[in-house]
Amino acid sequence: MATRSSILAWKISWTEETVIEWHHETIEGLLQSLVDIHDDVRIQAIVTCATAALERPRAAISRGDSDKEMMKASSIQDLPEVLQPPLMAALCDKNANVRMAAAVCQYAIQSHNPLAQEIMQTVLLKGNTVDSWAAAQCLALEGAATYPVIKRILHQLFHKKNEDTEQQSCTLLRHLSGKTTLIHTMLAVELNSHQWKDRIVACRALSRIGGNVSLDMKHKLIQLMLTDWNKNVRHAAAQALGQMNLGKEVHDTIRLKLGQGNFQERVEALYLICGLKLMTANLLPSFVDCFSDDFMAVRRAACLAAGALRIHDNMVLECLLNLIQGDPCWKIKAFAIRALGQIGCVSPQLTDLLLWAFHYEESPGVRLEACRSILALKLQGDRVRDTFLDVLLLETHEAVLKEIHHAMKRLNLENEGNQEMLQEIRNRIQTLSQKELLIQKVFKIEAAVRKVKEEAKHIYVQPKEGQKPLKLHTFLQEIFQACEALRTKSLVTESSPGPKHRKQKSLITCQRSTHCPGKKDCDGTIWI
Repeated sequence: MATRSSILAWKISWTEETVIEWHHETIEGLLQSLVDIHDDVRIQAIVTCATAALERPRAAISRGDSDKEMMKASSIQDLPEVLQPPLMAALCDKNANVRMAAAVCQYAIQSHNPLAQEIMQTVLLKGNTVDSWAAAQCLALEGAATYPVIKRILHQLFHKKNEDTEQQSCTLLRHLSGKTTLIHTMLAVELNSHQWKDRIVACRALSRIGGNVSLDMKHKLIQLMLTDWNKNVRHAAAQALGQMNLGKEVHDTIRLKLGQGNFQERVEALYLICGLKLMTANLLPSFVDCFSDDFMAVRRAACLAAGALRIHDNMVLECLLNLIQGDPCWKIKAFAIRALGQIGCVSPQLTDLLLWAFHYEESPGVRLEACRSILALKLQGDRVRDTFLDVLLLETHEAVLKEIHHAMKRLNLENEGNQEMLQEIRNRIQTLSQKELLIQKVFKIEAAVRKVKEEAKHIYVQPKEGQKPLKLHTFLQEIFQACEALRTKSLVTESSPGPKHRKQKSLITCQRSTHCPGKKDCDGTIWI
């Protein structure tokens, strides 16, 4: 695989034209190209031979094949004998690129040629980026676990971050890891890198390479898992520990932090539980205690973990329901509602709490999450419909209204009731709820109450026979009816012709008298 990637790199970097497919070439044509005076032609012929050696058909031997057929299949050569001498001669070519191509070809046919090894060692140290990477791959496949080879592979791993390069590099490092501890030592250095992306790559590489991990390496990964400032690094370190068969250490560390750590350590342990999707019977008691923790951050992290893991344990569900009813922070209520929506366990108590929170909670964030959880749980019924219609009349927050319309559409509730009537009622409520009108009504009520108190203090009125005690709602109704009658009378007075006496002129008449008397306006009206 490494040699094939090297050949592909040469096709891109050394030749502008596409290399001719090897099965379209003839032996005679290749012999002529291998001794051509042009360097590019010789390189192209060598690369074609190397490609043919890698891609030649492999004989499939079935169980019923005879020993003779097996001997014949095993004797199939990578390249014809007639091509071997010119390919060997190319190792001493005057052109460095031709020599490099010939060395790669020798690795493709697995000849273990010492001269090819020497060329690869030189190119590894002094060649360009493409050639040195190809040389490192060839030497690594041959088992050369030297410092220059490992350094070049790690350089490719950390400086060209993509999935294919990472997979290829880790395959080579895993092949060499059994021969030297240098790989783990050099990766341990990268775990201390100031670049958080390099620390992540190092964690992933260690998990893919495997092998014997030293105690210091294990402690370093645990330290990254718990204390690194970047959450992606913490997650990568935890995954590396799990994939390296060190999951017990991860579990014991989380259990210790949940039970005995400070609030920051408990939050970090909960985030690890959430990221790793890890929950055991030993972790559950300490996890449940986090829902009643004094610190809001711990309760929030517990809600996030419960929702991410979709824990159906009755104790966890009970804790989430208690948070909805009694937590003093509206954010924790919202996170608890979201977690219950993610878990998906519907119960009458949960339905009651969600509908109550959706209808009566003061915070828009709680109402929003309640609406989303109702939709996630697909609650139906007359109560749900009536609650949505009631909230639709009273809600003023734009985000909540948008979520209500979305939920009603998904739950097929948008056609319930008369929408025009609902909109008219909502507009009327908004009009009556204006600040100025409310202030006037409050002042009128206070004045009426003071008047009644004064009359009761100084004037005694004999109650009439059969007269019922005055109730508050009747008292308020009489006040506003009297105010409405007075307002109507004032409007009628203003609209009637003004009296002749100057002192009784209305405001409208006074304003109009500023015009010249006896003159007509543009519309023909005569001013007084």
